[in-house]
Amino acid sequence: MSVTIEEIQKIVNSLCEKIHAPKSIVGTSPFDDGRPYLSVENDEYNYIYSERGYEFSRKKTSSPDELLFWIMYDVVHQMAVSYELNHRIEGCDVRRLIFRKVIEYLSQLKSEWGEKAKEKFNQILVQDPFKDNLKL
Repeated sequence: MSVTIEEIQKIVNSLCEKIHAPKSIVGTSPFDDGRPYLSVENDEYNYIYSERGYEFSRKKTSSPDELLFWIMYDVVHQMAVSYELNHRIEGCDVRRLIFRKVIEYLSQLKSEWGEKAKEKFNQILVQDPFKDNLKL
């Protein structure tokens, strides 16, 4: 591990500016509202989600690039969901627009990240294909 959390924050700020995203604060202690935070243990980054003292997800990596992907994926996913809410298409599975926007935003940051998201979404769609024209 060669990149400090402070350096990660600077990179995240720069990436957010590149796609006109709100700055994402890289916390180093729990926010207690479900937002992720970082810790470093045994030369590994830990990307941890917790809420009200309960940890419900932890990802570990020694790769700064993978950590940055996780952080920026969360940022762009939030942006994509917001975009979909403001541009909803009647009868269209909301994931169509969300997935497209996530891939678009991540590709603007790093082409490999866009491809990684595309692969992830393709795996999801094998298990759970798009469902258009559902009546709720």
